[in-house]
Amino acid sequence: MARPEKEKIVEEIAEKITQAKGVYLADYKGLDVEEISELRSKLREAEVEFKVVKNTLARLSVNKIGYEALLPYLEGPTAMAFALADPVVAAKVLSDFAKKNDKLQLKACIFDGNVYDEKRFREIASLPSKDEIYAQTVGMVSAPLRSLVTVLNGVVASIVNVLDQIKEQKEN
Repeated sequence: MARPEKEKIVEEIAEKITQAKGVYLADYKGLDVEEISELRSKLREAEVEFKVVKNTLARLSVNKIGYEALLPYLEGPTAMAFALADPVVAAKVLSDFAKKNDKLQLKACIFDGNVYDEKRFREIASLPSKDEIYAQTVGMVSAPLRSLVTVLNGVVASIVNVLDQIKEQKEN
């Protein structure tokens, strides 16, 4: 590959790392084409770009943008997943795939601007996604309102019952 092409790839990787909400490194050795295609498909649904990178070019990229802590993880076959949307969902997809297919080995990740190892990678995957957090928040906010409506309905029902009883007494 010519030098200008390599420089372009280094720039592209560096840009993707800085723009992504999360970056995940994995060793894909042993995965066949069908398995990689399945993983790419699942990641695409989660708005994650999966790219196999040459370690030498990846090293140049991470050095360029100041993520030297990733250098020890750039050994052996390396694929990078760039989360364009929710970084937790990307971690979940990779972690779930790795549980089902032990050929995919999780290496490290960049999450919230910090570099973490495989153990922390799995912890991130266990976090609730943004949508789950929104749903929990809505549930927490709506629960007291739901209780208030139930109480008010009970009061209104009691008033209606009292009025019915008064009406019956006056009719007799």
